[in-house]
Amino acid sequence: MKDHRLPKIALYGEIRSGHRYRGAPKKRYKDCLKKTFTACNIDHQNWSDFAADHSAWRLISSKGVTLFEETRRDTIKDKRSRRKARAASAVSPDPAFSCRLCSRACRSRIGLFSHERSCRQRGHSLPS
Repeated sequence: MKDHRLPKIALYGEIRSGHRYRGAPKKRYKDCLKKTFTACNIDHQNWSDFAADHSAWRLISSKGVTLFEETRRDTIKDKRSRRKARAASAVSPDPAFSCRLCSRACRSRIGLFSHERSCRQRGHSLPS
């Protein structure tokens, strides 16, 4: 591509003037491409050489996207299985925190306090 064309200027050009906003600077299109190429395991230094050969570019990009999707799905499955295992191994409520009014087991002292207050509002009384 010729150096004077707008797409090349936009991708390879640098910002020479202006001011920086507070917080993180806004990402340029070039930065987003670099992040995507890295995630898809495509060399972001020589991507324009790959893109010059259309059939090779399609092959490289489809393999990269497939690999990225498999990795993403595996990560999601691992997170879900860890979350489910953590929920399955959750401790049962401590019998020391059981309601004196209805014998319901609570997980904490503050939970017991809140539950007993709601029991009293519903009209439960202490057993004789």
